[in-house]
Amino acid sequence: MNDVVDPLVTYHRFLLLIAVALGGLVGSFLNVVAHRLPAGRSVVHPPSACPRCEARIRPWHNVPVLGWVFLGGKCRDCALPISPRYPAVELANAVLWGVLFVVMVPEPSVLLEPARIAGFVLYGAYFSALLAACLIDADHFILPDVIVLPLIPLGWLAVAWLDGVGASSLPFPSAVLGAVGGTLALLAIAFAGRLAFGREAMGMGDVKLVAAIGAWQGLHPTLLLTIFGASLLGSVVGIGAMVVRGRDRPAKLPFGPYLAGAALVSWLAGERILAAILPSFT
Repeated sequence: MNDVVDPLVTYHRFLLLIAVALGGLVGSFLNVVAHRLPAGRSVVHPPSACPRCEARIRPWHNVPVLGWVFLGGKCRDCALPISPRYPAVELANAVLWGVLFVVMVPEPSVLLEPARIAGFVLYGAYFSALLAACLIDADHFILPDVIVLPLIPLGWLAVAWLDGVGASSLPFPSAVLGAVGGTLALLAIAFAGRLAFGREAMGMGDVKLVAAIGAWQGLHPTLLLTIFGASLLGSVVGIGAMVVRGRDRPAKLPFGPYLAGAALVSWLAGERILAAILPSFT
């Protein structure tokens, strides 16, 4: 028995390292997407270049995180600083993929179920897409339709397939209800905000993002925790900004990052959180 288990354990650890490395590479691509997509530029051509002098980055300098460290945080050609955001995004996505692997492929025996591995890759791509959308929202206060809208049908397809092959605990009807319920809930909040404040309190991009989250993560417990958690975190940051800037200078805050962050927390620990705060609800 040990002859079978031990190689699987080793292979499981090896694949965890691969997942982290792959997450870092995807994170590097997310930086390109966040920089080029809002400007209407291709995200695949030309190859990566310094955003200041446009000099092409050598492949060995483009290794996630390590390339930035090796260069001392400066461009090899113009010597101007390279924002630490680039390695931060790469590191964050590498950690994200590592955490998802541990959660979705928790035991070496799961490696014998290819559909479960495919599920990890699908959800890794989904959460990375959320990260790219959030980076753009943080910079430009927009959630690009080209990223967010395809996530809705893709989420339904992914959940339907994983549900069909028995590789998901999320039933397909919950994914449909999650997208529809998320849309209706955010529209209601947006309408209430307009009545209360006399102006748009939430953009349609946020509505579409919650629909996409619902399509991938279902109705329960995602919908409640995502909206509540994002609103709570956004309120805390907003109040903090008012304290620093003054009440007469309210800060404009993108809501997308809070929605995506709350969605990730819901995915990782939603049931446990609800059981702790609303035991009768679960």
